[in-house]
Amino acid sequence: MNTLPPLPTQQQATTLTDINIPFGRLVVILLKLMIASIPALICFYAIIGAIAMAFLLVFGGLGAVLNGLNAHH
Repeated sequence: MNTLPPLPTQQQATTLTDINIPFGRLVVILLKLMIASIPALICFYAIIGAIAMAFLLVFGGLGAVLNGLNAHH
């Protein structure tokens, strides 16, 4: 005997029209979001810093070598 409800044949769409969040709870949610974004910002700045250091190493070092070669002639 099958007691399960029949499977739906079509997908049902849901439309959300209103969310009721008290102001204090919204402040807490936003503070948690800001605190959670701090490690992501640290990682982002570390990656950007590493890329900048690589550019300085390649192009800054190359400029110093070329200037050194031109100074001897």
